[in-house]
Amino acid sequence: MYLSSLVLVFALMLPVPTTAPSVSPSPSASPGSLTTPDASASPRTPLKTIVTVKSSPYCSALEDHFNSALVPMIANDRVFTTVDGQLDDMNNMFKYPNYIDRFVVLRTKLLKETGVLENSLKPIQQQIDALRNSATLSTDPVEQKQMRDAASQLQDAYKHQFQLSTDLTGLAQSMMEYNIFRGSAPLGGWTPYDNTLPEDEKNIKSYLKYGKQLKSIDDAENGAVDIAYAIATDHCGKQ
Repeated sequence: MYLSSLVLVFALMLPVPTTAPSVSPSPSASPGSLTTPDASASPRTPLKTIVTVKSSPYCSALEDHFNSALVPMIANDRVFTTVDGQLDDMNNMFKYPNYIDRFVVLRTKLLKETGVLENSLKPIQQQIDALRNSATLSTDPVEQKQMRDAASQLQDAYKHQFQLSTDLTGLAQSMMEYNIFRGSAPLGGWTPYDNTLPEDEKNIKSYLKYGKQLKSIDDAENGAVDIAYAIATDHCGKQ
């Protein structure tokens, strides 16, 4: 998604500017007052650890590059789970009198999480490229295809992580640019006109296709692990 589109949807969420309110920090607007993500909300089957016992350049490359790509991707998944709760809070922040404090807290949290995601992306891509290139370490066409297929699945998961990270960074930037002090929020954060709109048009998670992106990531990661585990079992031994 383009940054301009994200700014547009975020502007829709925000209150219509009126007379600037008189604001004093509220003690109740602490980070602890916001939603804590429910770890059980998106259960997933634990991924297998890829371990090879056969000593060969091909098998060593599988273990090294596959795990070096997957481990930070799983760490990113945990970040996305944390952000999931923050987006829920964002959808509801204008329901509270201390919405300005909540906005600032959520903006700070989102900037931190998007920074973590951005820093992880380039090294992950490097490991996926190395894994794909390692297919040539075998002369067996079956082994070569399996290695490339594992890299392809990781690449698909990476693509969705990259897209979602980019969109979240755009959202964080739009929050930095928006002057939250310039207006007061109507009841529930919505004008009478806003309340006539479908719920999905007022939900930042729906606009980001957040759930669909997470499912695509999960499916691709599991597919990659299944292929890599088959390689380790059939060609490299397994413990």
